[in-house]
Amino acid sequence: MQRIVRRAALCVSLALLAIPSLAGQTLSPAWVELGEGGQPIVRIVIEAQRGCPILQVDGVSRPMAVRQPLPNGLQPVCQAAIPASAKSAAVNEQVLALPVANPSRVAVIGDTGCRIKGARVQDCNDITKWPFHQVAGDASREHPELVIHVGDYLYREERCPQGSEAKCGDTPAGDNWDAWNADFFTPATELLKAAPWAFSRGNHEDCARSWRGWFYYLDPRDWDGKCQDYSKAYVVQLGAFSIAMLDSSAVREDDANEPQIAIYRAELASLHLENAWLVDHHPFWGFKTDQVGSMPVALAVPLEEAWKRAGPQGISLILSGHIHVFEFVTLDGAYPPQVVAGDGGTDLALPFTSSVHGVGIRGASVQSGQSLDQFGYTFLVRKGSTWQLSLMNHSHKPLLTCSVSDRPTHCER
Repeated sequence: MQRIVRRAALCVSLALLAIPSLAGQTLSPAWVELGEGGQPIVRIVIEAQRGCPILQVDGVSRPMAVRQPLPNGLQPVCQAAIPASAKSAAVNEQVLALPVANPSRVAVIGDTGCRIKGARVQDCNDITKWPFHQVAGDASREHPELVIHVGDYLYREERCPQGSEAKCGDTPAGDNWDAWNADFFTPATELLKAAPWAFSRGNHEDCARSWRGWFYYLDPRDWDGKCQDYSKAYVVQLGAFSIAMLDSSAVREDDANEPQIAIYRAELASLHLENAWLVDHHPFWGFKTDQVGSMPVALAVPLEEAWKRAGPQGISLILSGHIHVFEFVTLDGAYPPQVVAGDGGTDLALPFTSSVHGVGIRGASVQSGQSLDQFGYTFLVRKGSTWQLSLMNHSHKPLLTCSVSDRPTHCER
């Protein structure tokens, strides 16, 4: 009888030892992202569809569940909503960064993956040529209270071509966990843990590209396993501070496509905001250049026209990416300033070098424009009613500072 009791006790002990082992099979840090209304959601990628870790909220255990449906080629992610009243939370002893009302330190990054497509092969093994890991690490040391990613996470779309092995040999590619991990989750580790995130969808996450990873890992809403060309806009509220998240992933940037203009006009008209930031991937008034010395070209036409027709109110700043440089553009009249933060890691584009002052955009004209082609991140610090914007390079040095207020906006290099 004693032998049976001892054997039963041993089995119980082994079972208890197995519990943390199963719960510890994680492939990413836990991160907090913000959904509609500012609802915090914690997620963590695990190795198998069992053994989700336990979420501790104010000392009370709460279960996490695997997000469903799980697409082929992706590792499962566990998730749970965090009560807005939570004072503390942790997963696997990792203390989570919870949202704060009226954040005063905000990091903005975008276009972060390592490009491998056709003849365009970025050196993913050289931190000076693909510095996203360093950019994210430096941004985490700013102690942000909010991180905003303006879209385009996965650029490893194709296998490393023959002859480029030194740059990208054996790299994963495609809309699968290994590529998402290499392009985003591993290099972003420290920044994922540093603050809550607001994720914007880029054109690299549209329905022809890496939409499965986007909807499964990063979109804060429930999903049914299908791609949506247009996701509904939503607002993240953090005290008196708010950001409106607009999905521009499907934008035909140079095409005055009437059905698309109507969609974005309706989305803009649905937003009822006061002193909010608008976050999307494509700039409403940014500029692209195709070759050295060429005139900058404004984009994106459907968004410009949709703004003109909707006349949205209560937006004080627009944060976007898509163009692989940093830009800061102001228009005359009641238009908010535009920040382009597409310099997070992917191959840089050409900045505009000629003046854009006076360039017309749908009835408005450019008041001022700055453009820089160095890898980095944008950091905004609230000082009273003014935001101090700094463009930081991947060596953690400021390249440009701007004082962002109602009017006027002033920048210095």
